[in-house]
Amino acid sequence: MELGLILLLVIAILFFGAQCILQLGLKIDAGYVLGFSIFFDAIGYFYRQYVPGNTLIVLVGAPLLVVLIAWFQKPAIARGLLENRGIWLWALFFGYCVVSYAWASLDSNGLSKELLLITRGVIPGLYTYIVYKKYGKLSWTVVALFGLAYSAVHLIFGEYTSEYPGRLTLPGDNPIFNARISLIAATAALWGRNIPWPVRLLTLGTALASAFATQSRGPVAAFVAANVLIFGYFMYKKYKSGGLRRLKRYAGAAAGLILLGGIAAGIYADDLEQLVGGSRFTVLFSGSQLQGDDNFLGRVDLQLRAFEDFQERPFFGSGLGGSTPPVEKEFPHNVILEIASELGIAGLLLWAVAYLYSLGAVRAYPVLMVLLIQSLGCALLSGDFGFNYEYMLFAFVSLAFVKKREREGAGWIEEGSFSYHRT
Repeated sequence: MELGLILLLVIAILFFGAQCILQLGLKIDAGYVLGFSIFFDAIGYFYRQYVPGNTLIVLVGAPLLVVLIAWFQKPAIARGLLENRGIWLWALFFGYCVVSYAWASLDSNGLSKELLLITRGVIPGLYTYIVYKKYGKLSWTVVALFGLAYSAVHLIFGEYTSEYPGRLTLPGDNPIFNARISLIAATAALWGRNIPWPVRLLTLGTALASAFATQSRGPVAAFVAANVLIFGYFMYKKYKSGGLRRLKRYAGAAAGLILLGGIAAGIYADDLEQLVGGSRFTVLFSGSQLQGDDNFLGRVDLQLRAFEDFQERPFFGSGLGGSTPPVEKEFPHNVILEIASELGIAGLLLWAVAYLYSLGAVRAYPVLMVLLIQSLGCALLSGDFGFNYEYMLFAFVSLAFVKKREREGAGWIEEGSFSYHRT
């Protein structure tokens, strides 16, 4: 009876939503679809409390109505998907993954990994792509608010379990996963355009507190590296174009802030040392402790084994799932080595071309560049092919920004599909 009433409520909501979109002509912000998809696990946490079953049904089903309306109202979206080279590159890679089952071990779990990646990464990415193509709007304020909600839920309802002592995690999740998602919120708050400062600062502070509470080192390292890399890239571009001349007026203020920061660090050096020394982050500042860290050594050993598997079958690999459980005891915790060992040079090349194409499509959009590099950085340090889905989601969202060519007269001109200020 309870499930029946819930179903009737869902049907009523969907019917009312369809009326609003069709009759009132509402324009749906793709930021809602993107934020819902990235930070879905906060919603899934409450869903599991009251409704039995797999939460991924909600992830795939909840935005479907909006996506279908956008799809059928604008048939050109289908043509755009077929003309998008990035879509074909990723389709080619996933097709090769399916072909690799022909020589994979009989007890391979590759199909489950691929389905998880498609469900959590590809489908939400395509949903965002379709809604953005229809309505041409993606607000990073909305995404930041979703990230703020996720981080707050993690801080309020997270637990320090016996499995992860001293590390905050939502029940049913892993601290590393929680850190990855919270740091995505932090990146969106840092780089997203037109976010109000109160929302930006509140999201950034809450997300960083959430991430550091997990004491997960890999996501933090990936977050810092990606942000510094893209910041340096855009500063170099500004320097080449002469745009840094206007920043000279702020050089004195920046130097003053750095000086004050150094003085504060010196005054509170003992407190900082005690704070860092009592956490798992110590290894990030001490090479000797890193070399003696069991977690680090164990993952290096797993990655060396994956590289040995790659050397045994360098061209086509052992088939998807050949280097992960149940075939092996543990996965390599490095998505590139995992792809190389299971799909060989052929699969790794297909993956690299598709990923670089997605990255090149957003070279003018720093927020998506950072998110693509940051999420891939996390995939190089922890997790497996299916568990690391965020970079795949952002890769498909990035394809919405591929520039199109329009023929006018006898020549070709390249024109951006969407105006820059909207993102």
